[in-house]
Amino acid sequence: MLISLQAVQDPVVVKIIALLRAARPQLDADGKAMDRASSGVPYGPGEAYIDPNEAVGSMRRHIQSLRTSVLAQSGATPAAASARDLTAQTLLEMDQSLDKLAQSVDSDDDTAATALRDESVQLLRQAAITSVKAGTALGIPWPL
Repeated sequence: MLISLQAVQDPVVVKIIALLRAARPQLDADGKAMDRASSGVPYGPGEAYIDPNEAVGSMRRHIQSLRTSVLAQSGATPAAASARDLTAQTLLEMDQSLDKLAQSVDSDDDTAATALRDESVQLLRQAAITSVKAGTALGIPWPL
């Protein structure tokens, strides 16, 4: 991948990269909690129960906060503004995917829940496509 030295040196891009890297440990922990909550494996003695809704909600809150922080970066060059906007779009698509997943968890109708999970997967696929563009604009492999 060709990396634009000018983009990497832009203070807005540097700040966005720092925000993404700082958020990664929390988002990884959120992902593990979501995996555990949906694994179907019985909880062992002394193992804390993880509510699926709370696990999804926690990740959504962290992604929304990260998106707000990314969008707060101003004074960018056109290239940095594009990187900011693509990063924010990726985070929005991830949040929308998690929203559909949360709706599927809440649904009492199996058919509706399946449809919502399918929508969630489609939104996540779109986020993956947008994240490649964001990573290219930031000059880094997408860290999420």
